[in-house]
Amino acid sequence: MNKKTVLFLINGFGVEKKESFSIYDASIMPTFDMLTKTHMFSTIDSKVSNYFDAYRNISLDVNELYNYTLIDKDVVNKTLVNNQVLQKLKNDFDTKKSNLHIFCLVDTSMKIVEHLKETLKYLNPNKDKKVYLHLIISSINIEDYKGLIEVFSHLNIEMASYAPIGFIMGLSAIDNTAKAVDLNFFFKMFISKVGEKWQSFTQKFDVLYATRALPRNTKPFMINTNFELSKDDIFFFYNYDNINLTNFIDSLSGIAFGSETNNFSYYSLFNVTSNKQIPFMYNLETAKYSMVSNLESIKATGLVLCSNDKIPIINYFCNGLKNEATDTLKFVDITPYENNPTGIVSIINQFNSDLIIVNFDVDNVSTVDELKTKLTNVDNVLKAVYDNINGSKYTLIVSSLYGMNKLLKTERGTNANVIFAGRVPFIYIDDFITGKNYLIEPGTINDIPKSVYKNIKRDSNFDSIVEKKNGLYKLFFK
Repeated sequence: MNKKTVLFLINGFGVEKKESFSIYDASIMPTFDMLTKTHMFSTIDSKVSNYFDAYRNISLDVNELYNYTLIDKDVVNKTLVNNQVLQKLKNDFDTKKSNLHIFCLVDTSMKIVEHLKETLKYLNPNKDKKVYLHLIISSINIEDYKGLIEVFSHLNIEMASYAPIGFIMGLSAIDNTAKAVDLNFFFKMFISKVGEKWQSFTQKFDVLYATRALPRNTKPFMINTNFELSKDDIFFFYNYDNINLTNFIDSLSGIAFGSETNNFSYYSLFNVTSNKQIPFMYNLETAKYSMVSNLESIKATGLVLCSNDKIPIINYFCNGLKNEATDTLKFVDITPYENNPTGIVSIINQFNSDLIIVNFDVDNVSTVDELKTKLTNVDNVLKAVYDNINGSKYTLIVSSLYGMNKLLKTERGTNANVIFAGRVPFIYIDDFITGKNYLIEPGTINDIPKSVYKNIKRDSNFDSIVEKKNGLYKLFFK
């Protein structure tokens, strides 16, 4: 029989940094504080900052955008030139003799540099055509600025002579969250090249970091103005996400050149949402291994208690990038029980699932008081779940998938920067696996599900960060 495990997640909560506004206090979370002192406790790394990335990482065991691997294969195998959509783009580029604008989604992975180099090696082999890079930042983690500077620096050094950087902006400036007035302002800048200019994006990012501006919300600014817009230009959306560009492309399509309408062409790396049928190079590929497939491999089942709005995200990643129902993983809306600890305990006892994830989030707040209230309410539920272990009903693991980095209002109306990012707690509670003979090894959030699988079925091939102490450890640390 499988070992039942409850994974209690307090997402958005993490190890408070020194520069953070002080939030954590034992009086706010007495149960959590007690558990860190009486049971196996450590902290683990988390480089992500939202549900989207968190569940992708733990389910697929990846640390970058999953579909990087698709173009990786073509780059490594030298088969990029065989892609029919890329061939069509090249033919269009050669025939029109126009400008090519690449709107490229960028995160902190250096792979984007090699991918763009290989793509342009085919599209512009002699480096004599007009290609312009416009870089779109997708990150919502303030701590990513350092990594972004490194990526942008490499792009600038490698491609400045034949594909200079024009604009840099956050994703929220062009996707369908952008306001019409902001899109219009951007296109005026695009046409007139009158607007905010920075010769050094390093200096600009220093300013953004100092003001705690989220990278994704960066307003468009120009690195240089050596780009132009003509009526036959080609737009290549070099994205790693199925983003909605409907309003952006509609606005772009409406640009006229005097009495002449434009003759723009559009292409994309992956599919984008738009009113136009835009040819794209790659279909999204589902993951071979995911949380659901891993549970099935050890003949286990899972139950997720979360708010209704999180079910599609969690289900999508736990099913390997597929939105489908499965008997392996079931969901219960936790919303009616958020202030009813006994109700949550009742659900845990009612279901025979081998893994039960109690999924709370505390970062959807706007004030310090709201955050403290949320932490206290979650701690009350944690107490009820912990008390329910009586008789070793299950193993309880308390953790978080990411920590917030957010400006919140104080009672006085001032801004307080709450920084829980970087490291999150990992508490392991089991009557038979204790700190006397076991330890928690260094790890990341990706090790949480693997530790759960190993706990459910001890003879599985997964590596847990909860390991038995060897003789040498006991010799030096007893």
